[in-house]
Amino acid sequence: MAEEPLDDAREVSDQPGAAMPGEVVEVELAQGLGLIEALTIGAGTMIGAGIFVLPGLIFAETGPAAVVAFLAGGIIALLVAASVAEIATGMPKSGGGYYFISRSFGPLWGALVGWAAWFGLIFASAFYMVGFGEYMVTIVDLPVNVMAAGMTVLLIGLNLIGSRAAGQAQNVIVLLLLAILAVFLARGIFGASPSMPFVDFAPFGWGAVAGGTATLFVTYAGFAGIASVAEEIRDPGRNVPRAVLGSVIGVTALYCVMILLMAMLRPAEDLIGATLLADISQDLMGGFGRWMIMIAGIMATVSSANASIMAASRISFAMGRDRLIPAWLNEIHEHFRVPHRAIIVTGLLAIGFIFAGGLTLLAEGSGFLHLILYALISIACIILRGARQPAYRPLFRLPGFPWVPILGAIACLIVAFGFMGRLTIIVGTCIFAAALIQYYAFGRRRTELEGAWPLFVRHGVLEPALDRVEKWGAPPLERPTAIVAVGNPAREKARLQIGAALMGPRRGRVLAVNVFAVDEQARVDEDIIAGYYDTIETRAAILGSVASLIDTGGAEMGSHVPVAASVFYGLLSAQRASRASAVMLGWPEGDGPEHERMPLLAALEKYMHAHMIVFREQGPIPTKDMLAIIDESAHGELALMTAARLANEWKSDLSIGGLIGEASDEQVAGLEERLEERVGDLVNATVRSVASDSLRELEREAEFYDLVIVGMESTSETDGLCGQITDLDNIRSCSVMIVRADQSQPMDEWM
Repeated sequence: MAEEPLDDAREVSDQPGAAMPGEVVEVELAQGLGLIEALTIGAGTMIGAGIFVLPGLIFAETGPAAVVAFLAGGIIALLVAASVAEIATGMPKSGGGYYFISRSFGPLWGALVGWAAWFGLIFASAFYMVGFGEYMVTIVDLPVNVMAAGMTVLLIGLNLIGSRAAGQAQNVIVLLLLAILAVFLARGIFGASPSMPFVDFAPFGWGAVAGGTATLFVTYAGFAGIASVAEEIRDPGRNVPRAVLGSVIGVTALYCVMILLMAMLRPAEDLIGATLLADISQDLMGGFGRWMIMIAGIMATVSSANASIMAASRISFAMGRDRLIPAWLNEIHEHFRVPHRAIIVTGLLAIGFIFAGGLTLLAEGSGFLHLILYALISIACIILRGARQPAYRPLFRLPGFPWVPILGAIACLIVAFGFMGRLTIIVGTCIFAAALIQYYAFGRRRTELEGAWPLFVRHGVLEPALDRVEKWGAPPLERPTAIVAVGNPAREKARLQIGAALMGPRRGRVLAVNVFAVDEQARVDEDIIAGYYDTIETRAAILGSVASLIDTGGAEMGSHVPVAASVFYGLLSAQRASRASAVMLGWPEGDGPEHERMPLLAALEKYMHAHMIVFREQGPIPTKDMLAIIDESAHGELALMTAARLANEWKSDLSIGGLIGEASDEQVAGLEERLEERVGDLVNATVRSVASDSLRELEREAEFYDLVIVGMESTSETDGLCGQITDLDNIRSCSVMIVRADQSQPMDEWM
C-alpha cells in the first residue's frame, strides 16, 4: 500500500505549479525497514561510539565512576525513549524529533529544533568518522581527517542506494560487533580484578561524573535515529516501540558491563586514549586481540556514522517537505526512493566538521543539541496527548504519563545547561540563532504548519479544569462503552470482533445486549422467569466462546439481558444505563417494504443519543481490504475514525473515497486534496474519488473490497439511516457498515 502514494506524491511534486506558496507537500518514503533493521539503526549508532571511542575520554574525566555516567545517560535516554515511542506510533513520519515538535509547538520551534537535530546528527557523524580515523591511523599512515572524509564519501554512496541497503549493511555490522565484544567479555572475565575500580572509584568527584554524562550523551542519540526513519519502518505500531526501547535498554546494559570490566582490567591512571579498548584487548590476547578490536572499532564507527547520516538526511528532507528550507531538499530519487539531495548535503557538512572540530567538541556539541531536542520531545508528548487531535492515535502509550516525560525533560535540561562546557553552549546557541534568522527570512512566509499547543491549552488544560470544577465530588465516569445488539448466535462473532477492535485501544467496554421481550399485558409466571434465566445462561455460554476475541483486542467484555416490552425499549434502556457512546446493530433482512423492515432502526435513530453502526456480514472478519465512503459531515468524520481504527488494529489496506459524479479533473483533484487533509496522519490510507452519484451505484465498486464503510449525510435520494440501508441492499459481494454520528456525543469519547 505504501507504493501508490509514493508515486502519486512524486508526480505531483514534479509538476510545475503543483505546490502553491505556503502549501505543505507530503512526499512519502518507501517502507523498506523491518524490526531488525530498526533495532540495528539505533543499537549500531550507540554501540559504535559508546564502546570503541568514548571510554578513554570519559575515564580520563571521571575515573572508574564512568560506569555511573553511562548508567545515568541510559536512564535519561530511556525516559525520553518512552515519549519517542508513543509519538512515533502516533505519527510515523520521516523527520523524527523535528516532525514531532513542529506538529506540537508550531513551525518556529520546528525550524529551531529541526536545525538543532540535523546539526546534532551531523556533529555525531563527524565525531564517529574522526574516531574511525583514530583507529585507522594505527594501520594506514595517512592523516586522520583525510581517512575520515574518505569514508564519509563512501557512506554517502551507500545511503544513496536506499534505506533497505543501508539497513541490511547495519544488520551485518552490528552482528559482527556483538560477536567480537562477546569474545572480549569472555576472555576479560578471567583476567578481571573485581576490587580494582573501587580503590578510588570517583577520584575527580561526582560533579565530574555528571560532566561525563554530558560528554557521552552523543552516544545515546541512536534511538532518535529510529524515529527519524519511522515512515520507512514496516508495521510501525509494533516495531517502533520495540526498536526504540529495546535498543536503549540493551545498549545501556552492554555499556555498563563493558565499562565496569575495563575498569577491572587496568588501573585508573591507565584508562586513557581513543583506542583504549584495543589496548586492553592487546593486554589480554596479544596482537590478535588488538587487531580484533581494531577491526570492530572501525566497523562500529562506520556503523554509527552510517546510521547518523541516514537519520540526519531524513530530518532535512522533512524540513524541505514542510517548506521551511529550500524545496529541492524534498526531492526523492526516482529509482532508489531516498532523499538523495538531503543525503549529499548532510554528508558534505559532516566532512566540513571533520576538518573543523576535535573529538570532545564534536561529542559535546552533538550531545547538547540532542539534549535540547529530547527535552522538547518529552514536552511534545504531553501536548499531543492533551490536544486530543483525531489524527494523533498512538498504538503505544507510555506508562507513567505525564510524569515520565516531565522527568525526562527536566533531566535533559539539567545535563545540557548544568554540565556542558561553555564553548559547547555557545556553539549550540549560535546554531539556534542562525535557525531563527533563517526561519524569519525564508520559512515563515512559505509554510502553513500549525502546532497542536493551542488545542492542548484548550483540551488538555482549560476543559479538564472546568470539568473538574463542574463535576467536583461526582463519581468518576466509566470507561467508554459500545453496545453490540445480539440475539442471533450465527451473526454475533463478527460484531463482537468489530466492537473489540474499536474499543480495545481505548481499553473500553463491549457490552453485548440481548433484550428479553415480555408482553406488558402478560402475567409474569414461572415460565417467563425460567425463560429469562435460560436466556442469561445461553448468552453467557455464547460470550464465553468468543471471549478470547474480545480480550485480544484489549477491550473489557460484559453482558446485559434487560427485560422490556420491546427490543426498542430494551436497547434504549441499556444505552442510557451504561452511558454507551455507540450502538452496533444487525442489518434488517427481508424483502418487504421499508416501513415493515425498519421500524426499529427508524425509532432508534430518532430517540437514541448515541452513535449508531449497522453491519451486515458477508465476508471475513477481520478484513484485508476496506473502502470508506465519507463526506464532510459528522457522519463522515465518524466513519473515517472507525475505518482508521479497524485498519490499524487489523493491519488492513484502507482506501478513503468520496462520491463524485461527472466532474472535471480539477474537481476530482480538489475532492482528493480535501480527503488527504482530513486523513492526515490518522492512518496510512489511499485516497481516491469514486465515480458515482449515489450509494445505489456502489455495487460494482464493492466487488474489490472485503468491507465497505459508509458515513454520509442524508441526500435527496437517501432519507437517513433507513434510506441508506435500502440503497446499499444490492451489495452482496462484501460486508457493509453504515455509520451515523450523534451530534451530542464527542468523537473522542468513542475513539
